[in-house]
Amino acid sequence: MTVATPASGWSVRANHYEWITDYLSERGATGAVRAVMAGVAVSFAICLVVLLRSVDGPPAGAPLIMMWLAIIGGLASAAVWVLSWPTRRQSVVIALLAMGSVALACLAYPDPQGALTGCIAFATTAAYIAFFHSTALVILNFVVAASVAVVAASRIAQSGHLALAAVDLFLVAQINIVMPVAIHLLVRALGADLERAGRDPLTGLLNRRLFQRRVPRMVHDRNVAPGDHLVVAMIDLDEFKRLNDTYGHQVGDDALVAVGRALRRAVADTPAVIARSGGEEFVVAAVYETADPRALARRVCEGIAALPMSVTASVGTASAPIRSLRSPSVHLGSYVESLVADADEAMYAAKRAGGNRHSHYCGY
Repeated sequence: MTVATPASGWSVRANHYEWITDYLSERGATGAVRAVMAGVAVSFAICLVVLLRSVDGPPAGAPLIMMWLAIIGGLASAAVWVLSWPTRRQSVVIALLAMGSVALACLAYPDPQGALTGCIAFATTAAYIAFFHSTALVILNFVVAASVAVVAASRIAQSGHLALAAVDLFLVAQINIVMPVAIHLLVRALGADLERAGRDPLTGLLNRRLFQRRVPRMVHDRNVAPGDHLVVAMIDLDEFKRLNDTYGHQVGDDALVAVGRALRRAVADTPAVIARSGGEEFVVAAVYETADPRALARRVCEGIAALPMSVTASVGTASAPIRSLRSPSVHLGSYVESLVADADEAMYAAKRAGGNRHSHYCGY
């Protein structure tokens, strides 16, 4: 797991969907969002059923089949939202399903004016994609919307209403550009603020709050095997106050930044989350094939001792099997916090033993 960096331009970071989900979850808004999204999908399906039952509905044959496929797509999207909060991959599928359903419904509708008006529904999928997903998916939605709208507008123009076709096409294109751009820029600004709020301004490492969110996500990452182990290390710099008092706070700050870099190097070859816990304390959660924490502890101690600031560290570790952490009966956040507490206890044991050494908590 790499340290995230702020987005640039109109792009979004790779974990965009995850931090939006975290943001909504922390505020207890996921239930309301699920209800709204399910309601939107069901209302879309109901509108299509109403059209099917009307005199303006599509004729038998391919148009009728296309309309029914669009209805099924809307209901399928609603079902996903009703059952649970979707994963990122499921969310992308929902977006593509909604996009395809709107396209099928508009292409199946016999009245070109109604079909062009229906292209406004692409703005709903555009808004959803702009909020939760990437710029590339937003562009794909616009390309599909514009293509369907051009087909409908050309049918209107062929009937002699050229001006009406041009104006309606412009309005459909406008709403499918302005809305996602506005939402995307807003979410980008929000993401930059959240990114800064979740990081220690001196070292650039995560703070404790963001650490608590990232570790469970890493535990459930599909690239992490159930047979692996989560090793948590608490690191406290030895006699850091003396360094500050002797050389000044600037040297102390430089040492903290250098320690942050040393910790990144220590876990560069494995999935890991690193945070500055506070003051001269750091916490690392890393995934290893075995529960043996000595390799991590040795890298941390040696990496910090090699810094030019003449500083050493006491390291405490605790570990648990990934399989246990993934158990449905386990509250993962609480389990991780208990591992941190155990590693903290082991760290103080290392400090009492003289510092610049490692102690492991053996309760797991």
